[in-house]
Amino acid sequence: MKKLKPQRIDFQQIGRFIAGGEKKLAAGKRALAIDEETAYQLAYEAMLKASLGLMLSFGVRPRSLPGHHVTIIQFAGEKLGQEFRGLIALFNRMRRKRHEAIYDVTGLISRREAEQALQTAESYIAAIKHEVQSRNPQARLF
Repeated sequence: MKKLKPQRIDFQQIGRFIAGGEKKLAAGKRALAIDEETAYQLAYEAMLKASLGLMLSFGVRPRSLPGHHVTIIQFAGEKLGQEFRGLIALFNRMRRKRHEAIYDVTGLISRREAEQALQTAESYIAAIKHEVQSRNPQARLF
């Protein structure tokens, strides 16, 4: 079965996804003072939202199937290229750790890991914004 489905390119919608990612990132930074696991989760969600914006800029979106987060990360890795291989690897590691924290163990995320996740999300969103803006035929999107 195909993992992606076509989607009309709409740069306003794409901008809303990326802005949603930035909002999640800001919430994660605020949450860090209260709960590391929540901050980590929000950093991951910020990256996921931005990734969806990237996918939409290529005229596709993931199908709602098991493993669709993996599909999103793989797509982002292919489109961002070798330069961002390390960032994509961190994103995938965050996916696995988030899964463990939600479904297996509590107290798994340290403050340092949450801080690193937020820093990773910030760098990742900046890379996504740059890539999407380079593909946008309109004036400035962000």
